[in-house]
Amino acid sequence: MKVAILVNGSYDDYKFCDDIDKNDYIICADNGLSHAKKLGVVPNIILGDFDSVNPEILKYFENQNIPIIRFIAEKDETDTELALHHAFGVGATDITIYGGVGTRFDHSLANVHLLYQALQNGVTARLKNKHNIITLIDKRIEISGKEKDLVSLIPFTPQVTGVTTTNLAYKLNMGQFSQGNPYGISNYMTSHTACIEIEQGLLLVIQAKD
Repeated sequence: MKVAILVNGSYDDYKFCDDIDKNDYIICADNGLSHAKKLGVVPNIILGDFDSVNPEILKYFENQNIPIIRFIAEKDETDTELALHHAFGVGATDITIYGGVGTRFDHSLANVHLLYQALQNGVTARLKNKHNIITLIDKRIEISGKEKDLVSLIPFTPQVTGVTTTNLAYKLNMGQFSQGNPYGISNYMTSHTACIEIEQGLLLVIQAKD
């Protein structure tokens, strides 16, 4: 099941959300609600501590009888992590976290680590905003886009070995990445699709736009 999580990150013109209706289930985490309202999206569930939500927007969705799960502000998990756990609970096999990258680097980095949690649970997950699609892989990924689209490969574990790429300009065949040596930045696609495969480790695949 494909699940969308709307969080309070960077959205800008919302064009990157044009695939949101392809999801089977939508979760709003805290002030992700404001973005859902602008998109005209009706979530299946709303959750969070609601420390950053406009009360009028929350009331708007409450009046539609959408289930709401409230948490206290003093908690160990972020609202995004709570939404991720809920997605696992409803049987998600594929998760897109819209607005998962924003101006708060601490939140953005924390969300990257949530991709690891998803991978541990056997779930494909990605962070998405106007400028980035970020996925963590342990085996392979096929991506789509346009020729010249930027793709950066960054190791999440100390070593990533057996890296083989197809349809990227700077090709790798059984290559290796090491933390602290980010030479995988700013590769680019030579076709409308590309494939990245690895044998060991965890690799961040970042489709980026300036």
